[in-house]
Amino acid sequence: MSRSRKLHRLSNPDANERRAQRMLFRHLRDDTNANRGRMARRVRELQLLLEMDPIDFERLIARLMESMGMKVELTARSKDGGVDVRGIDSDPFRGGNVIVQVKRYRDTVTPSVVRDLFGTLQHDRAATKAVLVTTSKFGPSSHQFVSGKPITLINGSELVGLLKHHGFHEMFAPAYASAVDDPAGGSGGSAPAIDVAAEPARLLLHWTGEEEYDIAALVCQGNRALSDDHLVFYNNASTPDGSVRLVTGYDDANACLMVDFEALPAEADRLVVIAAADTENHPSATMAGFAGPALILEAGADQDAAVVHLADGAETNIAMRLGRFDRDDAGDWDFTPALAGYPGGLRQAVVAYGLEVTDEEAVAAGQ
Repeated sequence: MSRSRKLHRLSNPDANERRAQRMLFRHLRDDTNANRGRMARRVRELQLLLEMDPIDFERLIARLMESMGMKVELTARSKDGGVDVRGIDSDPFRGGNVIVQVKRYRDTVTPSVVRDLFGTLQHDRAATKAVLVTTSKFGPSSHQFVSGKPITLINGSELVGLLKHHGFHEMFAPAYASAVDDPAGGSGGSAPAIDVAAEPARLLLHWTGEEEYDIAALVCQGNRALSDDHLVFYNNASTPDGSVRLVTGYDDANACLMVDFEALPAEADRLVVIAAADTENHPSATMAGFAGPALILEAGADQDAAVVHLADGAETNIAMRLGRFDRDDAGDWDFTPALAGYPGGLRQAVVAYGLEVTDEEAVAAGQ
């Protein structure tokens, strides 16, 4: 037995309980004005893309590709053969001839569309890979079909993120303005304004792809966690004082922690952030699918979001330390990217920060 039942479940979780908790986390929505405003803003951002003229939307994707360093050619609509944009990526490792198809859809893209694009790719002698971009999303069958094939699927949320990352913020300005006027997403401006500054900081974790990963945080003094209860992860969603808690409902990120830095215990001077593979539902999962990760800290309405792009995960690891926040003598917190891999998963990371897991539990966890 470990020092706490929660820590025991880290190494040997009850499958039914873990499954029920994960289903709960996927479907619950944090009931705050701030969250409703973020959700409404994302809907408006996608709506702006949906309202675009089809030709203008294709040109937008072409401009995005150019901003990524590619040479681009728009195809004639009458002779596109299922290809809307062609690009040449000169990167010596990832490069090649790319064919792109764009779909301004509201509903989930059907697997037949993905299969048709693969057929186009097979018959295109010049193309080495294909990309399907949509304003909606793809189902599990589509992702299963493209596995191992030179096809990339980009859903609506990922597209918005790419556009923002490559400097297309201005096109979403109307979404920001309407979200302020009506944060709850209604038809009028009667809802109260969102006081984001009064909320704890939002620490968002984003990665590309469909693989599932968990975000975890350790509240520490130096390199030792304060206690078992100061490990926040899927089986312990909050510290005892609520200063760090795991929340859901942020569609523009894969995972989210709410952190009230001012409310952290006085003895705490470090907050460590970790990502871990979901080995309960996917026993062979590793960090290999943790691609293009970024941490986004939203500290308040009067501050720009801070974005830190991190290295991709590795197949040899099951968990990965992303970085840490340190409190200085003046009481200010600074973030330092501090990447480290853990082949032993989240259990190994916990042990590294002084939490105890017995030999019995290590055997049960296959360590």
